[in-house]
Amino acid sequence: MAEMEDSITGLDEATNLQRLLIKRVLEDIVPSFETLLKQTKEERLIWKERALKAEDKVSLLERQLKEKTNQVQQFKSSYQGQYQLMMKTGAVLSEVVWKSFKNHTNVKLLVQAEETMDKYCALSLGIIDSFLQAFRTEMPPSHSLEYVFMIGVIGALANLAAFSEGRNFLAKEENGLQLLKKLLTEQEHWGLTQGKCMKRIVLTLAYNMTLVDNVALFVLSEEMLTNAILKCLGVNDAPDVVSAAMLLIYRLLEVSFHAGIPSALPEKIPWSLIRSMTTSSDPQLEGNSKMLMEFMETFAGSS
Repeated sequence: MAEMEDSITGLDEATNLQRLLIKRVLEDIVPSFETLLKQTKEERLIWKERALKAEDKVSLLERQLKEKTNQVQQFKSSYQGQYQLMMKTGAVLSEVVWKSFKNHTNVKLLVQAEETMDKYCALSLGIIDSFLQAFRTEMPPSHSLEYVFMIGVIGALANLAAFSEGRNFLAKEENGLQLLKKLLTEQEHWGLTQGKCMKRIVLTLAYNMTLVDNVALFVLSEEMLTNAILKCLGVNDAPDVVSAAMLLIYRLLEVSFHAGIPSALPEKIPWSLIRSMTTSSDPQLEGNSKMLMEFMETFAGSS
């Protein structure tokens, strides 16, 4: 009987303990879970709202990107059209000026308009600078508008310098000397095929300008300029380029000799190559090489 009472007592205590645990679960743990579940639902709604806003923003950015891309394409198309128009205009105008400078009367009249010609020289220098920056290592095709524009500008200057009034004007112009210096130093980077016509015109311009003694002395005083000219005597250069270079060298030696100013130029000239060209089948190359050899023989005999 006592054992049964003890069992009942133990069962009552266990039941009371279980009731306390259930009460705690109902009063403490369940509300905590409910609160946590509520917070989770609220956060899920917040994140869902954020995701929807993000989707809207992404869609907006995509639309804006598409609009900007379309604008860039429109600007690019417009720029290319304007660029082509400017190149075509420049090519035509430079050809007109080039032909105009073939006329002595035109040159004499134009150099009298000194302010206008100052602007023309500055503009030419700017055009040449831009061209050389864009095509320093590789010439554009000879049929391109850029090439036609550039060769027209240089050709016009060469024609201008062919007359005494024109070369005297260029000789006293700071832009004229800077232009000559830039062209002579840059022409060695031009390809043998694409750049040969441009090289010949540059050397012709240089020769015409060095008919003014002070310009010739300026070129002689700049070693990098004489070196650039000598590089045009390569065996792979076109005959008309080599011939123009020899004529320019002849002029520089002539000025140096008559001015009594020592020059290192004769020592740098590849005389064996020049001598071999005296039997060239190209009449101009043959004539200029013989003239250069004869001058040096006279120069050596009198020194």
